[in-house]
Amino acid sequence: MARSGVIYGPTGSRKTTAVKHFSHYIAETTGKATLLFSADGGGWAPCDPEVEVGMIRPYRCESATLPLVIMRKISQGYWPIDSQETAPEKINLSMSNWDEIGGIAVEGWSSMSQMLMRYASDKGLKFGDKEYTGLFTLPITVDSNVVYEKFGPSTQNHYGFVQNQLYGLTMNFISLPVRYVLFTAHESKAEDDDRTTIYGPSIAGKKATAVAPSWVGDCLHAQDFAVKRQIKVPNPAGGDPLETEIVDTVVRMYYKKHPDPATGIMFPAKPRVTPEKIRELEKAYPYGYFEPTTEHGFDDYLRLCDRLSADQAKSDTLKDWRAKADVKLGRGPRPTMATGAK
Repeated sequence: MARSGVIYGPTGSRKTTAVKHFSHYIAETTGKATLLFSADGGGWAPCDPEVEVGMIRPYRCESATLPLVIMRKISQGYWPIDSQETAPEKINLSMSNWDEIGGIAVEGWSSMSQMLMRYASDKGLKFGDKEYTGLFTLPITVDSNVVYEKFGPSTQNHYGFVQNQLYGLTMNFISLPVRYVLFTAHESKAEDDDRTTIYGPSIAGKKATAVAPSWVGDCLHAQDFAVKRQIKVPNPAGGDPLETEIVDTVVRMYYKKHPDPATGIMFPAKPRVTPEKIRELEKAYPYGYFEPTTEHGFDDYLRLCDRLSADQAKSDTLKDWRAKADVKLGRGPRPTMATGAK
């Protein structure tokens, strides 16, 4: 099973830039490319240089192209032969070549759930609903012919269906033979069963917001802050430059729970490192977050987690336990990476 994580946050919190950094980590650690499955409307402009050279292989899932079956097959490891094709009847999928693919980025949970909700309502799908009377059609003339577009409301059962599907898709992705699967999501405010306000990844239906972080290993919250500064600009009337105020955006990606500055409500976050190494992670990122730059961010976080995990595996305590277990069971010393184990 692949390692996995989610980065959630508002639009503009550099989640797609994290995908860019992630692809460099995958290239460095595996020598392979990263698949990018995008359901978001914003595209992948920050990743264009990596796409150009083949480090990232993207595919955009259009909401009108039978998203349910496409999402399921891609989560099972299939990929469109022609990534530019959008006509449902012409989309041809084949199994990915895992000798070339080392990581997968999925953008994102929020857009996928919205696509599936729209699909379920427009198709009038019934999941135990005794009656579904909200479905209606409206006419419109296209190329001199009257056609009918179908519309429908969402039901409570649609929410349950979408949440189950999204969980299944996530489990499919992380079962693929890659090093890491990175998901992204928008942030959301929802209510728990006791009506307590909670924050978390935005997924259709309030219950999924609370449980979704448990689907993956790392859960990082990307929070953006507006930082004002004064600059001088040319005076359109001539003469001395004018002083004006602009706003820069600073992003912090938290690996620890932290409160919303405005409401005090906690944002969920967690690292996937062994408990023994939490303190060392905190030494590297002492405030519970790291600030990504244009060059690095999430990739450095993953490298640090790799190093901490490797250090823990080499600990004297674990070595002693293994040696004693081997003696007790009458086995010789086990091969390790240092002795040439494959």
